[in-house]
Amino acid sequence: MSEDPFGDLDAAMGSGETASEPEPEPEPEDAGTDDAVESEGESESASAEPVDPRERPAFEFDETVHKALYVLEAVADEFDDIITYDVERELTRDHGLRGVTKSELHNAALAVATEHPEEIVERVLEQRGVDDEESE
Repeated sequence: MSEDPFGDLDAAMGSGETASEPEPEPEPEDAGTDDAVESEGESESASAEPVDPRERPAFEFDETVHKALYVLEAVADEFDDIITYDVERELTRDHGLRGVTKSELHNAALAVATEHPEEIVERVLEQRGVDDEESE
């Protein structure tokens, strides 16, 4: 028997790689060479045009972290529907944004929540059936 208890799992999954070998990271779309960056600085006014913020996400995906959120399925479904069908549609249709990413939408939603902690408190109390006036 092999020393690696999961060694046969890679074979069963059709992968020749072992779990200890890191996967290569994809190159960013707009990655250039160092020479291109240097020459861009020299002739920035001649060739560089400002990038329209409606055409690209506010931040790159590799700047994000994955965090687990534990929610009721109905709330998660409603959140996904609102984000996809209301928020994303309004951003694209009414504001002309292109390439809106889920990470950008999720980041904005959590930022709104952090700006209104009192509403989070109220909702937790409501979920538990605690009358806010009882605790005062």
